[in-house]
Amino acid sequence: MLSFALISQLIGLSSASGTRAGGSLLLVALASHYHYVALPPELEWMATTQAMGAFVALLAFEMYTQRDTDLRMLLGLAQFGLSAGSGATVALASLDVQTGQVPPWAVGVVGAGIAVATLTLRQWLHRNVEQLKTEVLHPQKWLLRTEDFFGLGMAAVAILWAPLALVLVVLFAVGCGVAGLVAHRVEARYRRPCPAGCGASIRQEASRCPKCRADVPVAARLDLRLAGRAQDAIRGALASVPDAKTEHPSDFRASS
Repeated sequence: MLSFALISQLIGLSSASGTRAGGSLLLVALASHYHYVALPPELEWMATTQAMGAFVALLAFEMYTQRDTDLRMLLGLAQFGLSAGSGATVALASLDVQTGQVPPWAVGVVGAGIAVATLTLRQWLHRNVEQLKTEVLHPQKWLLRTEDFFGLGMAAVAILWAPLALVLVVLFAVGCGVAGLVAHRVEARYRRPCPAGCGASIRQEASRCPKCRADVPVAARLDLRLAGRAQDAIRGALASVPDAKTEHPSDFRASS
């Protein structure tokens, strides 16, 4: 029978693999290297210098590719495989392959499933947040930075204090769901039904429907100026303020 702490550790490490696969592998390897945790004989290779170097390179590669939309789309399937493999490995490492009546392959499948589910939730959130990018706000950059710290922090917490990791996973899932829905609602305010009648929801500034490829009238012009809306707001505020220098001194004497 698996204990609550082991289950929490499995979920925490596998979820971290769905965020930064290389980070969870690296922290498990470091914990074993400094004799904080004991790896099973089948996974002792993780604590070698060569393996830890590979994990560092993998983490750096993930952090770089996640910041490039084209690379992220190109490596979509590879990212799923990477997260699944990392989730299965850290799940078996966290249980020391002493799974009781549960077969090891089932533990690996559960770890891979949690990692893939976390990755899928992250990608759904990114698709919604990416649409909110403006000339001033770049919410996806802050989201990526948060994921960097969260992925490493989650793996560390799962090793140091497993029950807290389970709480963080639940908060992460709820936070992603709420943030994704809010981003979707905000983005919906800037969309309209396709005038061609295909039923697609397109941007106000779109001149062609991405679904039916029909040319459509532009409902709103896209302001390509740097902080264009902010400039207009500042100009409007300054124009509404009377210029004290143009007032005649007699106006002040009359008022007194």
